[in-house]
Amino acid sequence: MYRQISRIAVAIMFSATIVGPVHAGGNNIIIPPTLNQSTFDSFVDEVAAMTAYNPLSPAEPLGIVGFEIGAAVTSYSIDTAIWNSVVTDGAAPSNIVVPRLLVRKGLPFGIDIGASYATVPGSNVNNLGGEVRWAFLEGSTVMPAVAVIGHASKLSGVPDLDVSTYGADLGISKGFTIFTPYAAIGQLWYKGSESVTGLNLQDRDSSEMRSYAGVRIGMALFSLTGQVDFQPVQAYSLRFNVGF
Repeated sequence: MYRQISRIAVAIMFSATIVGPVHAGGNNIIIPPTLNQSTFDSFVDEVAAMTAYNPLSPAEPLGIVGFEIGAAVTSYSIDTAIWNSVVTDGAAPSNIVVPRLLVRKGLPFGIDIGASYATVPGSNVNNLGGEVRWAFLEGSTVMPAVAVIGHASKLSGVPDLDVSTYGADLGISKGFTIFTPYAAIGQLWYKGSESVTGLNLQDRDSSEMRSYAGVRIGMALFSLTGQVDFQPVQAYSLRFNVGF
């Protein structure tokens, strides 16, 4: 059964990379010279929530020899009224599906480092992110793992727009047989600026709380993770992972 679930997960992620241009409207993001400050601020808020680093994993550390690599897809519910102002055909979808690659390496003392690369197929949107986490409680058969996660991300590929984020999350997880439910809450800080000649909008410099919860199903070297993000831009993610 687990093998069937894994095959389904891979098929879903592969399909997302194909249909991504359709969901994304096949459009690049271009900031128009008529964009007003309020719409720009709201747009940066949504882009920051979408591009912020997301570990999509439990709090427990990998250990000094641990390593994992995964492929994930995330569906973001966006405000089409905002996005219609910045996509080239003015017809943004209600959801954007974003595939991403994630890697994480365990280090001594409960410390892990990780990185991710995400892109919106059919558009000029790319994103790089990274994390450093410390599990000050590494977890056991009776105790949960608790970790603090510092992260940062940077939007690339959009000449008119610069968005960067950084933040910190506090996560907790506890394994039960092959299931590891987890949850986290944190604060995200972000800044967005435009570089359109003659527009001169003020930079958007703000912050918001974020939280997420999920469960990892793991056997041997493979695992499947589902996660829900609770924030202004609600998101649903599925990740297939290989690790040891």
